[in-house]
Amino acid sequence: MYGRRVVQRRVMAFTAAIVAIGFAASGCSSSSSTPTASAPQSALAAIQKAGVIRIGMAQDPPFEFTTAAGDWTSFNPILCQKLADYLGVKAEFVTTGWTGIVAGLQTGKYDIIGADINATDERKKVIDFTNPYYQTGTSFFALSTNASKFTSVADLNKSSVTIAVVTGSDNETAVTQNMPNASERALPNASIADLVSEVVSGRSQVLATSTYLAPGLIAKYHFTVIPSLASAPNGVLPVGVAWGLPKNEPELLAKLNAFLAQETANGNIAALQLKWLTPENTLK
Repeated sequence: MYGRRVVQRRVMAFTAAIVAIGFAASGCSSSSSTPTASAPQSALAAIQKAGVIRIGMAQDPPFEFTTAAGDWTSFNPILCQKLADYLGVKAEFVTTGWTGIVAGLQTGKYDIIGADINATDERKKVIDFTNPYYQTGTSFFALSTNASKFTSVADLNKSSVTIAVVTGSDNETAVTQNMPNASERALPNASIADLVSEVVSGRSQVLATSTYLAPGLIAKYHFTVIPSLASAPNGVLPVGVAWGLPKNEPELLAKLNAFLAQETANGNIAALQLKWLTPENTLK
C-alpha cells in the first residue's frame, strides 16, 4: 500500500513537470494565457493604409452638385479633391441624401462628410466637425406679393401659414423653434427647386432654407426674405458650415483642420467661394 502511494505521487509530480515545460516552451504562463488585444487603428491610419478617402456628398448647390455626366463639382468637391492630394490618397465620392447623411457617417459608409453640413449643437452630440469654412443660418422666403403680409418671423408663426422645409435639416429645427404654431410641410431630401415649387404652386406660403441661397432666390423669383438680410445677414440660428467626421478621431480632425488652415491662408478657399458660390450656381 505504501509503495503504491509513493509511485502515484512520483507519477503526478512527473506529469506536473511535463505540463510546466510545455507552457514554458510555448511562451505561455498560467496567469497570462490570453493574448493582449492590439489598439484599434485610427481613422486617419485606415485612410492612409487604404490609399483612398471616402467622402459623403449630397446635392446642395452652390456648394456641391453634379454635372450632366454625373461628376461632382463646385466648391466642396474641388476642395475635397485637394484634401485627398494633401493626404496622398485618392478621393472617392459617395452619393447620399441629407436625411441620412449623419447616419451614413456613423455606420461607416464614408470616412468624412464633405458636403456643406452645418455644425449644429445637436449634430455635435453624435459627430465631430472641422473648423468652419463658412457661416450661414436659416432664412424664410415668400413671394413678393406677400411682402407686406410677412414682414417678421412673428408674422409666420400662425397655423394659417404653411412652411416648406427639408425633413431633418437644421432649417426644420429653425422652423420648430421659431414658428411652433405654423403648419410645417417637411419634404425628405427635397432640392431647393422642390421648395420653390411648393411656394410658387401655392401649396406652401413660405419656404425655409439656408441664408446663403438668398441672392439666387431673390434674383430669379423676386422672393422677399424674412428676416431681412439687412437685419440678419446670416438669418436665424447662425452656425458654421464645416466638414463632419466620426467622434473621437483627434488625428484625423487635426489633419483636416491643418488642411483648411493652409487653404485659407493661401487664398484657395476664398477663390473657390468667389468662383462657385454664385447666384447662378445657387439654383443648379
